[in-house]
Amino acid sequence: MTTRIKTKTINVNNDQEIVDVPGNKLLEWLTDRKKIPQHWKRSQANLLKLIDGACELSSIEKKEYNYYDCQRIFKEFESAPGGNATTLFGAYSNVNTQKWYEVIKAYEKDNYHIGESCQILSHNLNYEIPNLRKTIEKAIKTIEEDQKKPYLKNKTTAISTFKKACSDIGIKGDRIREEIIELPLQLTPLFNEVVDLLSSNKSVLNAIEFYTNFSKLTKVELSNSCKEPLPLLLFLIKNGNATMKERERIINPQVIQLNEQIKDINTDDSNNNNNNNNNKKNDNDNNNNSSENQPNLEIDWCITEDTSMGEQPIIVWEDNEVIDLDSQNIQWDDFSMDTIEIVDGSSTIELVESGGDDNNIVNNKTNIESQEQRPQPQLQPQPQPQPQPQPQPQPQPQPKPKPQQQQQQPQQQQDKFDEPINPNETILEYRPLRNQFLDELFELEIFLNNRCFEMEKSNSMMFGIDQLLNDDSTDISTSQCKEYLKSISDILTKLSNTRVRQILEIKSSKKFVDRLVLQFTQKQQNISKYTQLIIESDQKIEDLNLTLGQSRNKIDQFNKETKLLKLNLEQSISISLFDKKKINILIPFSLN
Repeated sequence: MTTRIKTKTINVNNDQEIVDVPGNKLLEWLTDRKKIPQHWKRSQANLLKLIDGACELSSIEKKEYNYYDCQRIFKEFESAPGGNATTLFGAYSNVNTQKWYEVIKAYEKDNYHIGESCQILSHNLNYEIPNLRKTIEKAIKTIEEDQKKPYLKNKTTAISTFKKACSDIGIKGDRIREEIIELPLQLTPLFNEVVDLLSSNKSVLNAIEFYTNFSKLTKVELSNSCKEPLPLLLFLIKNGNATMKERERIINPQVIQLNEQIKDINTDDSNNNNNNNNNKKNDNDNNNNSSENQPNLEIDWCITEDTSMGEQPIIVWEDNEVIDLDSQNIQWDDFSMDTIEIVDGSSTIELVESGGDDNNIVNNKTNIESQEQRPQPQLQPQPQPQPQPQPQPQPQPQPKPKPQQQQQQPQQQQDKFDEPINPNETILEYRPLRNQFLDELFELEIFLNNRCFEMEKSNSMMFGIDQLLNDDSTDISTSQCKEYLKSISDILTKLSNTRVRQILEIKSSKKFVDRLVLQFTQKQQNISKYTQLIIESDQKIEDLNLTLGQSRNKIDQFNKETKLLKLNLEQSISISLFDKKKINILIPFSLN
């Protein structure tokens, strides 16, 4: 089934007609009107052979040549000297000219040159030029979209976020894990600065004194372990941020001395044990050597054993005295009740765990001597003995404890902590004591805050405590109380800010270190991601610009070729098919 294509014929001056032909369907339009036969392509194979032969003969590069290219080459050979010479039979005498002349005639057979040119024109108008236009439009759109993407802005934001996080925690960000692990080293100067601020700031000292006097006047009950309020604050003001070993030496000096004595004793005992073991080893070696060199010796016990059949053995000594084991005449001494000694049950024997040497054995000589000084009750043989009254226990002098016992008593007065103690760690570096220090500061801050509120609301009936306190030590103004409160708040700010809390978490938790390292690593990965996206976007834009330039060059070339092909076709169709009527090939878009 063929499709009829509408055409428009325009009369111009009644002498010349213009035939409008659609350029994108030009071949169909000509075949429908039988201007070109349906089998116009049947001579294509023969034509290609003629073109190859002509190229070989003329030493021209082989490539695709259309009718107009072959016509141009033919004219070049024809215009050459001697190229247009002919023979008697009308053929060209120049071989090259004759060969390309045959190619031209093969093209014009069955209007093959018109059909091929129409096919090329339709292909350019329907496919090549529209595709290139789409490619150019898509490239321009993609470039505009990539230029609008905020990769650079996101990278700048990620870099600023990473730098801010580093500055907040106090690291450079070059070696994240190493720098984070080294952060707890900054705590000691900070704690020393806080303690110096406590001891040098008169407002802090006055605030502590004010709170202490206020507590005494109000008769605040303290715990058994605290003789006065804020004990750790007072200790730090007096002794500074000492190490745990120095603190123990200040609080319990006897314990330190006993520990040193025990250490010396244990050292001496270990040395003695080592010497004894070495001596025993040497003696055993000497005995083994002597036993190997000497014969076996037997000990003479100066006794013989006289046995006979059916009788018990009788021991015969050298003085010829015979002892019969079954004799009934053996004197077993006097076992009367008068000779039995009654032991007082009230006397006790204290047992102490041995520490591994003889020096740790407790001597109960004092208890025994006190028992010997009392008269010992004697039991008289009575038919019915009366119960003797038990003597009342006398207060016994306590034996002098050994260093180990002395050590256990002071330890009951020491603070009990759940965490192990490092002797070289300072007081504020040790977490339980640091928490106690912060608790005391918060306690003082809350007191001063409430006291300021009470002073400002002194006219209210619910705050009558000022009327109960008539002491000069608690008589301060509201401005002084606020000054005290500000000094305490400044110290708490130094110890409670985010950076210090993070460093303390770093010091006490390895998992927190890993989590921080992961967070900083993710921030670095965001920077790397946006950097890579920027590089890829720049490369993509560069490639698109290259494609855009190539596409524009191609479309310009196709537009030029299509324009030229359109003009040639209009002339060929007009001359060969429409008796020199003017043909106008319509183009659906501009070729500029």
